Amino acid sequence: MGVAKNVLRIRGFAAAGISVACMLAAACLAAGVPCNQVAYASETESQSQTANAQNVQSSSYLYAVRDSETNLWGFVDAAGTQVIPCQFESLGSLPGQSPSLVTTYSPNNGTKSYFPDFGCAYDLPGGVMNDDPFPAQDPDTEKWGYIDKSGEWAIEPEYEQARMFSDGLGLVYSEDKGAGFVNAQGELVASGYIAATSFSDGVAFVSGKLDDEKNGIKHNNHYAAIDKNGAWALDSAKSSTETDRYCYKQPIFFHDGVGFEGIKDGKAIYIDSKGNEALSASSGHDGVSIVDAGPFYDGYATIELQGVDMWAKAGYTGMGGTTAYGLIDKTGALVKDPTAKSTQWATLVDLWGGINHAGGGMVAAQDSVSGLWGYLDAKSGEWKIQPLFSEAKPFADGMAYAKDFATDDWGIIDDSGAWTAVPRLDNFNSDDQSLVAAGGLVYGTAEAVGGAAPVTSEGWMNAQGIWVASWKL
Repeated sequence: MGVAKNVLRIRGFAAAGISVACMLAAACLAAGVPCNQVAYASETESQSQTANAQNVQSSSYLYAVRDSETNLWGFVDAAGTQVIPCQFESLGSLPGQSPSLVTTYSPNNGTKSYFPDFGCAYDLPGGVMNDDPFPAQDPDTEKWGYIDKSGEWAIEPEYEQARMFSDGLGLVYSEDKGAGFVNAQGELVASGYIAATSFSDGVAFVSGKLDDEKNGIKHNNHYAAIDKNGAWALDSAKSSTETDRYCYKQPIFFHDGVGFEGIKDGKAIYIDSKGNEALSASSGHDGVSIVDAGPFYDGYATIELQGVDMWAKAGYTGMGGTTAYGLIDKTGALVKDPTAKSTQWATLVDLWGGINHAGGGMVAAQDSVSGLWGYLDAKSGEWKIQPLFSEAKPFADGMAYAKDFATDDWGIIDDSGAWTAVPRLDNFNSDDQSLVAAGGLVYGTAEAVGGAAPVTSEGWMNAQGIWVASWKL
């Protein structure tokens, strides 16, 4: 059905390509970092007390931490208090990394079945436990299961792979049963697949069943959709033969109630979790096509537009490119018309930079004249935070990462654009998802200030850049 590959993903997009994502670390770090169990904030006692008080609101989360001496993992609460001892060799989701929501399978013939990166995202950053069971590896058997907030096994470790719970189910894989899904009670509700994605909005995608080959069922490098009962879903349910059920070139990621199905006749097509067309977005101008689109976040989705003569029609001369970026709402309408000549041209569309997904009612975007980044009001497309930063990331929990133009370092800003954590550190991480805040805390890496030799640490910090829990990298 011609599903286009979603190259925009959740990271936003840029004309010159997606830049390497960067991680901020705390300002004013004390010299040296202790490494017994978890090294907690070494700032003054008053700073630590402030951090603890500010994080009471996020007490429903636990945060993964590593013992620098044993390299084992455990969890602390929002105040930095150890809740689960560092006793696990590996976790299914680690700080600074997006949680994997797909399984892989390597059969004996040496080939590999896997799911490509189809833009799936998790609403919490890596290494954060909410009320769902959390995937962990048993250090004795090396099998995977799920732990609860006391560190006890909620689902016994008996799997070769275990992924984060999503949409109420955990994705697991075992050699005898293939890929499947467990509920919070550890019951296997569907299984027997070669590989699978996690559920989103009640839909998951599979690459086939273990016995398909002997039954003569061909997948043709395509995927099928299933519901939570393991029944065929979307267009897979309408197919007349088993082979025809594998009708998707790419799995569809649903977010905010809709999923980007693909591009048809220059329009972006989104469907709901029942397979019905939810919206069809177009540029509204002859010769200008939408060529790619991202998932909906906070009620808005980013789109990429192309048109050979679009700039000339808009009254601009000397434009060397033919690509622009825009924002649509849930009706499919453009927040601003990117082909209309306007003094607000640069607030939404940029030929050389890009635009990120929405968060907190704002969208990080790059001014096409200055090349600097600021934040648009998602509803109006007007600047809410002026473009003053060399890079900017989406808002979450009232905080966002921004890169200071003068120092080229990262800091944390609030929704007025004011620095809450002074930009002093130059830290990089290729995973944008790790920039998402969880209950007012963010993961970061930092080089400690002072001492005979620099010490690089990683851990969890609050919006003021104060370590709540940290350890040697």
